[in-house]
Amino acid sequence: MRARRAALAPEAVGLPRGVRRLTPGLRREEVAALAEVGVTWYTWLEQGRAINVSAAALARIARALRLDATDEAYLFSLAGLARAEPVRNHVVLPPTVQGVLDLYQAPAFVLDPVFDVLSCNAMAERLYQFDEFHGRFATNHLWNAFMNPARRRLYEPCFEPGMLNLLGIFRVNQAAHPDDPRFDALIDALVEASPDFVALWRRHHIAALSTWIAHFRHPEFGEVRVHSNRFPLRDADGIASGATAFFFVPEDVATAASFARIARHLQHSREVEPEPA
Repeated sequence: MRARRAALAPEAVGLPRGVRRLTPGLRREEVAALAEVGVTWYTWLEQGRAINVSAAALARIARALRLDATDEAYLFSLAGLARAEPVRNHVVLPPTVQGVLDLYQAPAFVLDPVFDVLSCNAMAERLYQFDEFHGRFATNHLWNAFMNPARRRLYEPCFEPGMLNLLGIFRVNQAAHPDDPRFDALIDALVEASPDFVALWRRHHIAALSTWIAHFRHPEFGEVRVHSNRFPLRDADGIASGATAFFFVPEDVATAASFARIARHLQHSREVEPEPA
């Protein structure tokens, strides 16, 4: 805190420098005034004394010191407080995410908070055929689950428990993004179009991002049983994005063999693909 205070010019926060300023940056009383806390309390906090600190007060101090997201997270960690991270409705993934997906030899993909598909590898595209559906919600994983006949057949072995799990994650995402109008638009469209969605949505099921055992039936992959591992992602700026990465791990030997066969076929297709003119 002392280092960040010393590095912050008074002009950057709208304060005059004056002619008698001895400190290189802001004075403690100036930070305290900007953060709306007492000078003595702020001094004790900067000195690391054992005092009570609220998340709200620490957030005001972080703003007063113009801390970036990494600095603020570190400050909250030092104080032993949970940091309420900013929520973004528009997700920009780091460019390396696609490279990670492409290296994975099983289906893997990324969904944004409202379950629009942001990225996938060739195995996931082969399994789900993301590009085959058209319309307003063509790229939405949840809409396809209820409204795309091919996707419904894929989920048929365990449609109801699988959809309840998916809806449970979706409901948690909605609560974390109350200002994103896309949730209401998708829910309203599904309520109007799908009685199955209405019946399951009314159960108010909640699910965490824990590993889920899924069972699919696919004309090319065959009977597929996987551990669906889900991981929250950060965006290109290191902010919690609400996006979720899904990585499938075979549950049985038959599924592992199926994935290996499809992976070999995809590799062969890439090798024989003609060079662009």
